[in-house]
Amino acid sequence: MRRALFVLLLGYVLALAACNEEPDARRERTVVVKKPEEVSTWLSVTDKIETALWLRSREVGHDVLASDSEADRLRRAIRQAVSRFYEDERMIANRTAQTGDALAEAGQPERYVDILTGMVDAADLSSDRKLYGEMCQHYLILRRNGEGRTQALEHVGAKFRHANACRESACTDAK
Repeated sequence: MRRALFVLLLGYVLALAACNEEPDARRERTVVVKKPEEVSTWLSVTDKIETALWLRSREVGHDVLASDSEADRLRRAIRQAVSRFYEDERMIANRTAQTGDALAEAGQPERYVDILTGMVDAADLSSDRKLYGEMCQHYLILRRNGEGRTQALEHVGAKFRHANACRESACTDAK
């Protein structure tokens, strides 16, 4: 009797176990796809993303790979900017994004790398370190007043070259 009960119980357990199994071809698999996070509007002190990657991702509206060629151009431009301006990488990136947004709103869009390299070239017209934000603001005003990119950058460079020359010679502007 015990043996019959054991066989019956074993058969019952095997039957239940078999009910839950499906053939491999019919098994459904669930794949969880993580939706990419939206690129933040500003780069904060606590963000752990590389500055150039954030700037490039913000420009195109989605995350980019570290190998993105435009991100590499931004890396080089940011390195050049840091050596010419008082602001750090994060502040330079935020001001570049802000300048790009303002230009786009005015119907004069520029790529971030072009804004950066333009400011670096303008800064190279004098030897002093400069305030990146001040140069960007001056550039925006000139562009809003109808100057083209090249002319506005020339004026920005000339303004800061003149200011540098005045500091060195202690000149004053005539009023």
